[in-house]
Order: sequence, then structure tokens, then C-alpha cells
Amino acid sequence: MTEKNKKNHVFQAEVSKLLDLVANSLYSEREIFLRELISNASDACEKIRYESLSKKNLIEGDKDFKIEVRVSKKNNLIEIEDNGIGMSQQDLIDNLGTIASSGTSKFVEAMKNNKKADDISAIGQFGVGFYSSYMVSENVEVISKSAVDKKSYIWKSNGKENYSIEPFTRIKRGTCIKLNIKKDSEEFLDLIRLRTIITKYSNYIQFPIFLEDLDDKKSKKEKINEGNPLWLKDKKEIKKDDYKQFYNNISFNFDEPLMTIHYNAEGVINYRALLFIPTNQPMDLFNAERKNKIKLYVQKIFITDECNEIIPNWLRFVPGVIDSQDISLNISREMLQNNPVIEKIKKGITNKILNEITQLSKKDNEKYLSFWKNFGPVIKEGLYEFNDNHEKILNILRFENSLNSDFLSLDEYIKLMAKNQKEIYYFANNDKEHIKNSPQLEVFNDKKIPVLFMTDAVDEFWLQNINKYKEFDFKSITKGKIDTKDIGNDDKNKKVNNIKKDNKINNLINVLKNELKDKISDVIISERLTKSPVLLLADEVGMDINMEKIMKMHNQKTPDSKKILEINANHPMIIKVSKNIKEIDHKKIASLLLDQANILDGNILSNPSGYIENLTELFIK
Repeated sequence: MTEKNKKNHVFQAEVSKLLDLVANSLYSEREIFLRELISNASDACEKIRYESLSKKNLIEGDKDFKIEVRVSKKNNLIEIEDNGIGMSQQDLIDNLGTIASSGTSKFVEAMKNNKKADDISAIGQFGVGFYSSYMVSENVEVISKSAVDKKSYIWKSNGKENYSIEPFTRIKRGTCIKLNIKKDSEEFLDLIRLRTIITKYSNYIQFPIFLEDLDDKKSKKEKINEGNPLWLKDKKEIKKDDYKQFYNNISFNFDEPLMTIHYNAEGVINYRALLFIPTNQPMDLFNAERKNKIKLYVQKIFITDECNEIIPNWLRFVPGVIDSQDISLNISREMLQNNPVIEKIKKGITNKILNEITQLSKKDNEKYLSFWKNFGPVIKEGLYEFNDNHEKILNILRFENSLNSDFLSLDEYIKLMAKNQKEIYYFANNDKEHIKNSPQLEVFNDKKIPVLFMTDAVDEFWLQNINKYKEFDFKSITKGKIDTKDIGNDDKNKKVNNIKKDNKINNLINVLKNELKDKISDVIISERLTKSPVLLLADEVGMDINMEKIMKMHNQKTPDSKKILEINANHPMIIKVSKNIKEIDHKKIASLLLDQANILDGNILSNPSGYIENLTELFIK
């Protein structure tokens, strides 16, 4: 070609600044360049396929659309070629010159004054995907022949000040992009690296993508991508085994999915979702560093698997794929934060998952309980967060209880509530056996008043955020006074409800208050003990007993909170002690009763030898 035919064009905008923006701000990883160029090639194939519906002659002799990626480590070269619509001379100016349009100048200016990071999503309108190639290339050549033009041209630029276009000899329709790879980007000349990138980002491009090593003359082209993604197929055409294999591949779980949620959302925003509920609990479910396993695609192009905003953390056990038509392909992972489209998708898939879980709870109780035992503690984290899903989450909660071996929903609990019961009673402790054997339950068991067992650490936290269910307040039975006098069956508890304080019991209470004044806040006659002599209770305005244990277990500072000591005035030991209070060492009997209360509460005694000594002395006397 003669210099006479070569035309030089000066970029009309601040190209170097915009390229710097693309390289450093828009894209998190340089490997994105290949995704962008393959995406453009796919668009070119899609355009000519559409055009050929009305113009059959456009694709005569070359009907099998494909994308080829070739690499030569010897020549520092990567080629991306397609047999799509191709570009004329004017197309090369318009398409590759878009970066120099007046609109781009406005974009650069807007970025200088930009205060909202998510506004950068508009950059997808400026055709910068092609220019991501300069993140890894010194020079770029674009050779193209339009399907409607007999002539072909070559476009060249180092992406700084200008570009040139001149005629070129190319027989085939389509475009070939040649990248002269930079010294610091030689990693992309590795065949395995390219294969990994293609599989990661472009696995579901509908046209076949071939990879070839130009340095190895004996090697053959290798088809890399799978093609049509599973989530775009009609559900009727997909077999159960296909879903399972896909689930295993994206989640790295080896079980079968308990539920498959596959749907197409159309409306204000459009996206396809393929989500799975695992059967078994992943080993790292409660690992603080665990991220969700949702892969985000834009029109079948992989964007990221690190979009924390796309699903609530309390649904982090749900793996799957979201494919959106409303997100700019040229957006980085950083720009996905606070993105309004992502927010809408998050709301949509959260509602869908909760609805499906709710339906499972109604249709198959056994299957649902298996799910709940694995993932209930995580879902309850959603009640601790401020969101719009509290009502739906509350409806799917399940708890063991004091009346039977069933797992109850809150609605089922309400149906079991005793006569005149006005609150939802619960007992929070991570040890279910401790709860069952605790003296805290005695009056509730005797009067058949149901108590929910809150055995997950998160329970104490969400209960601070959610105070009631429907018209019923949640009430801890280990905190503050509970009046059960008019609730439930009363036959066995007439003695409890008709306790008379005689002078001897009053004397004992005064002794205990005096001796334990530095350790407890009060001593009262219990209305909940029917078998045990003593128990400890948190003050109504203080921290619940179990919450305090959790905080201390995690080395968190907690305010000093003295407990209330309740005594059973009808217990033989308390009666005997009160009758002989003048002959007994007050300090020792007070310590002994407090130690017993601590033991019943599951606490470790600070001085067990002192307890044994006091107990032995009491027996001898």
C-alpha cells in the first residue's frame, strides 16, 4: 500500500486521558480486554445474522459464524477474528472513533465533576470496550471487510494521538484485530491463560470460540466455549441431571440441589436467574470471609463473581447465575456498588427465594425442616439487618419448644398458647439440653405454657431488633418478672400462687440480701420454681443472661450487671434453712445458695472447693 492511500486522523478529544480512565478506573483486571473484544466479535456475528434474515446473499459461502483467538508468543501477538458484519471505512471512523466524539468530551468532563461513582455506567454508550485492548497492547491493528462493501481496510493506532486508515487486501467478510502485546503483559501470550480467560468470561457466547497456537504448526484449533447457557434455555428442555451438573460446577458442592429456582424477570428491569438451594450445609457457611456464590453476567458475558450487593449476606448459601440486560457491559466491579439496577435485581431475587422457601414450608414439612436445620441460623441474620423482608422471614422461622418435639412456626406457637397468655415466651441458650433441664421452665411445664427454644447465637441479636410478632411481644423467661398466675392450667400451682411470706422466709431473704449485696441486685420469692430451690434471673432493664455469656465468650466488654436471686419458698431445703437461720453461718449459706443457682444456670463456679466445703458443713450440722 502506498502512503498516498493512507489517511491519518487526529483524535478530536483527550484520548490519552480517557484511555487512562479506561485502564485505571473502569476495569479492575487487565484480562478484561479479551472479554471486550470477544463480546464485540459476538455482536458483529449477531448483526449479520439478523441482517441475513432479509438479505440472504450477505452470508453466502460463509454461514457458520465463529470467533477465532490466535496467539504467537514469538511475535508478541494476539489476534481476535470474526466472520461477522465487518466494517467499511466510514464504519471504522464511526465505531472506533466514537471515543473521539463530542459525547466523549462531555463524558470526560462529567467524570471530573462526578460525585456518584455509579454514574460511570453511562460509559457503556461510548464504545470504549475496544480500547481496553490498550491495557495490554503497544499498538493495535484492525483489518475489516464489510459484508456490504467489496473493499477492505486496515485501521492502526497506538491509542495516543492519532490513528490511520488505508486500503487493505482481505478476501473474507469480517474483522481481525491484531494486538502487539506490551512487555508487562506477556502473561497473556500463554495459551493456558487465554483458555482460562475465555472460559471464565465468554463461556456462554452463543457463537463457537476457537483458540489456536500460531507457534505450533502441528496444533489444531480448539473449541473453548460451551455456547448457549443453561439459564437461557426453556425449563422444559432441561433435564434434572443438567441442573445438578451445573449446580455442582458453580457451587463446588457435591450434593444435589434441594431446590432449583429458574425464572425470567421482565418489567422495569430484565434479567434471567438460575439459583439453587443446597441440600447440605457448606463447610464454610459461617466463615467470616465467605462470599456469596452468585455469578453476574451481562447478556451472557461474565462480569464478576464478587458482587456482594447482588444478594443479602443472609442468603449467602444460594449459588447461581444472574444474567442482566440492563447493566452496562463496560462497568467495573467497583462501579457495581450502589448501582440502582443491582439494587432492583437484589430485591427481585430475594423476594423470589423467600417465596419459594415459603412454598416449600407449606408443601413438604419434612423436607423443609431438613433445610431449616442447615440454613435457619443464617436466614435469621436477616432479622438483625434493617430491610423490607422481616415479615417474610418471621413467617418461615421454626423453633423447638417446651411442650413437644415438634418444630413450630410462630403461627403454630400462637395456636398452642395457654389460656390468657399475652406474650410469646422464649428461652435463649445455645445448649438445648440445658434449656430442657433448667429450673426456669418449671412453672411453664407444669402449667403447659409453651416456651420457644432459641438455640442459635444470632437469636439474641435479632430479638433486640424485632420486638413482636403480630400483636404478641417476645418475652424472655430468663429476664425480669413473669406473672403466670392467671395463665394456663392452675391445678398444680396453687401452692406457688398462694405463697405466704412468713417471718422466717423474710428473715432468710434479708440475710441473703445483706450477705450478697455486692453480687446480686435483689432476692425475691419465686413464682416460677416448683421443684428447684433457687435460680438466677436477669434484671428487666439489664442484659439477658445468655446475651451476656455470648458477649463474654467473644471477649466483648459488658457492663457489670447483677442478677436477681429467686428462692422457692415451698422447697424443703429453703424451709429448713429459714427455720435454722439463726444457727447457720449467714455468709456460708448465702454463698452456698448463690453457687447452687450458678450451677443450675450452667455457670462455672469461681471457687468450687469453697462450695464443697460449705455444702459439707451444712450436711454435718
